[in-house]
Amino acid sequence: MNQSIGIVLVSHSAQLATGLRELLAQVGSDRVPVAVAGGTEDGGLGTSYDRIVAAIAEADQGAGVIVLPDLGSSVLTTLAVLEDYPRADVLLVDAPFVEGAVAAAVTAATGADLAAVAEAARQARDMVKVQGDAPAAPPTPESTPLAETEPRPDSVSVAVTLPATLHARPAGRLAVEAAKFASAIRLEYGGKSVSPTGMLTVMSLSAKIGGTMTVYAEGLDADAAVASLAAILAEME
Repeated sequence: MNQSIGIVLVSHSAQLATGLRELLAQVGSDRVPVAVAGGTEDGGLGTSYDRIVAAIAEADQGAGVIVLPDLGSSVLTTLAVLEDYPRADVLLVDAPFVEGAVAAAVTAATGADLAAVAEAARQARDMVKVQGDAPAAPPTPESTPLAETEPRPDSVSVAVTLPATLHARPAGRLAVEAAKFASAIRLEYGGKSVSPTGMLTVMSLSAKIGGTMTVYAEGLDADAAVASLAAILAEME
């Protein structure tokens, strides 16, 4: 496997950054290097220039690094570091600290490049956590109403009754697994159809325990793709 994009979490709080790193290890992959620069050298709340420099070096495997700050001085101090040590393969990304980090980690685990990982983090800005709390948006290519179409000869589908609500960890597993297949894959639930290659897109389905989700694939490895993703859904806890 190629070297993974590294992720640096910059926070005023060492506990916050460390806790988020633990979450990323659960929903992403332990192959994704995540380094933290949390708090000051004396254990207080704040941002440390030297800790950011060290964290970038720690996370760097040669494929590039994205830096996710929480707010305020963490942004300003990171900008100062990148001005002093300019690198095209180290990006400061404007994204929600938790959601952006989770999306980045899951995307990095698929072997995606620096631009794709950074964009996955940015897309977290549009994630709706509570359905009905935001104006309805027109359908996008990633989330479209189901259409009545004739199945292709190379298409395979299976319906799965969900044993649990579809939360971050299985959504991350689905995204990582889906990236392994050449077939076009869709998840269908509640009148919507999405690509499973984006963790936040999968979570946007808001699939609930007892609901029925259909895994649909078209392509040469459609059988394997459907079987693999259906197994992840069936084993959710």
